[in-house]
Amino acid sequence: MVQQRTADRDGTQQKANHTPWLEWVASGIGLLLTLGIFGSIGWQAFDDAGAPPAIAVDVTRVVPVEGGYRVEFRARNSTGSTASQVEIEGKLAGDGAEAEIGHVVFDYIPGHSERKGGMFFTREPRQESLALRALGFADP
Repeated sequence: MVQQRTADRDGTQQKANHTPWLEWVASGIGLLLTLGIFGSIGWQAFDDAGAPPAIAVDVTRVVPVEGGYRVEFRARNSTGSTASQVEIEGKLAGDGAEAEIGHVVFDYIPGHSERKGGMFFTREPRQESLALRALGFADP
């Protein structure tokens, strides 16, 4: 704060308080940052972070590779909770043939996010029954 001296009618000096505009701007920015931080903390406290993870698995594409086929997929976590050690199973079952089973483990899938992965099968997945699902997770 800057203090300036002003002269009264009788000639005595008095101090006048004057706050520069830059100080007001800095104070306003600090207030907005503080309110934003508290608002973010409050929003997270009442968000769905308390709900257990919900993992959905979708096939994105099937690609022929040497020795078989690669099934690419994405695993989406639709809640706010993080899931760790998420195990995804792919089961390829055909008429009369023994089922092929593949497994992938993701270290973690944060809340409201997705991870991509792939599994390898020797038979054509588009001509047989392919099922992908999340087997389980651990709390981080």
